[in-house]
Amino acid sequence: MPTPVLIPKATITMEEANIVAWRKQTGDSVSRDEVLFEMETDKVIVEVPAPASGILLRIDVPEGVARLDQAIGWIGHAGEVIPAVEQSRAASPIAGVAPSTPAAPAALSGAAPASPAARRRARELGIDLASVRGTGPGGRITESDVEDAEEQR
Repeated sequence: MPTPVLIPKATITMEEANIVAWRKQTGDSVSRDEVLFEMETDKVIVEVPAPASGILLRIDVPEGVARLDQAIGWIGHAGEVIPAVEQSRAASPIAGVAPSTPAAPAALSGAAPASPAARRRARELGIDLASVRGTGPGGRITESDVEDAEEQR
């Protein structure tokens, strides 16, 4: 049976995290406790280890916001069938793995990913991140983007 990859709870109040980057891709061999992906909390970016050894069968949330109870990927052996569960943006499965239909992606108030410093500064200034254009990698909102938005008010 494939092992779901879940978001680890980093703080007591944490309910979701931002997937920043996957270190492994679908079809790659994975060892237990090897860094699998990076997630961003309110304060830091954390490297998250693989919960099991095997093959990364599918990535359900390539990047963006995911809930703690949401399977963001699956590790198992070639040919194993992944259980039908709610997913966000599904990646193409590898050969021998049954595909399932993805659900609508999770979103954080329609805003692009933002650094923890940018989110904090936006709260301080009362700026809605959905109205800020990110200039960082992949459209990521930086603290300076938030400050530029404040100047343009």
